[in-house]
Amino acid sequence: MDKFLTAGDELGMKIQEQSVTLFNRLQKLDVDRLGMPYHCLEYFKGSHFKRLFFSIETSAHLLYRSIKTSGKKLEDTIIMDYGAGVGTLYTLAKMIGCKQVIYNDHLEDWKTSAQLIAEAIEVRVDEYITGDIEETLLQLSRKNIRCTIITSRNVLEHIYKLDKFFTAVAEKQPTALVYSSTTANYKNPGSRIKHKRWHEKWEKIFLPKREEMIEAMAPNLSAEKRTKLAIVTRGRAMQDLTDSVNLYTHSGKYPVVVAEGSNTCDPENGVWFENMLSFDTYRKLIGKLHYSVGFEPGFWDTHYQKNWKNVMAKILNRLILSNKELGFQIAPFIYVIAKPNSDSLKSQAGK
Repeated sequence: MDKFLTAGDELGMKIQEQSVTLFNRLQKLDVDRLGMPYHCLEYFKGSHFKRLFFSIETSAHLLYRSIKTSGKKLEDTIIMDYGAGVGTLYTLAKMIGCKQVIYNDHLEDWKTSAQLIAEAIEVRVDEYITGDIEETLLQLSRKNIRCTIITSRNVLEHIYKLDKFFTAVAEKQPTALVYSSTTANYKNPGSRIKHKRWHEKWEKIFLPKREEMIEAMAPNLSAEKRTKLAIVTRGRAMQDLTDSVNLYTHSGKYPVVVAEGSNTCDPENGVWFENMLSFDTYRKLIGKLHYSVGFEPGFWDTHYQKNWKNVMAKILNRLILSNKELGFQIAPFIYVIAKPNSDSLKSQAGK
């Protein structure tokens, strides 16, 4: 078997060892008999079980990179897997010996499914928390949990307002390193083309949905004005959409489009499909909140069923390792790293 992680230091070898153990346990798991809700089961089978090596490999790399970046010892590391769904990071984090592991997702079904998987492979995760970021941070405060690391895989691109997300984390978990991966890689031309097509597809659904919502809020608007208002409110959801409609009905002023590029979100709940942001935008949204913002290129899966794909993936991975800037242009995903700066840490230490 190929290695999940090739790092030869103590942490790397520990993660590699437990990744193999997790892979073997999950391979033997009869997930159909766990009693998971159907949609969670199908997602797990399609997104993780069929690509089990890559799922565990990405979790192994996220853990290694984030723990090394935090500068903390493994046994002192308190880590939260935010928006974990039914992934593999939260179980692997516990297996490698993190001091405390917190699982989070915003829906009860996903938490229940995650618990069923962890219990079936005999992994005892410390905390399971459901809720959005505000509710999650509140529960952490109530339990007096101070995270070393908050990590996520393919969650960042769905968060409605990243500046509010990081503002909340900076206030309630000011010393936590926020280490995320996202497939919405702006620097990869192929990724930009793919995401633009996805956005066009979803906007065909969300535009008429915004029109319906606007009609319910302002039934006296003409069809022409309603359509124009729906177009310029792309990227606005929930109360923000309501406020934009109220602004127009009271002043006649159309709001400025807040979505960057072709991005679009569900107006009912604010979930982006998927929010592709430039590195500069990330820096503007996160860097002003006492974080040092960094980026690293990810890597390609080398365990496809078709061998030619694996050959190409290995070549691309070598290129990513040889040149970071080129790596951003060909990597299928990136890491977005928000590290509390020294001034923020000193301020907290003085309290």
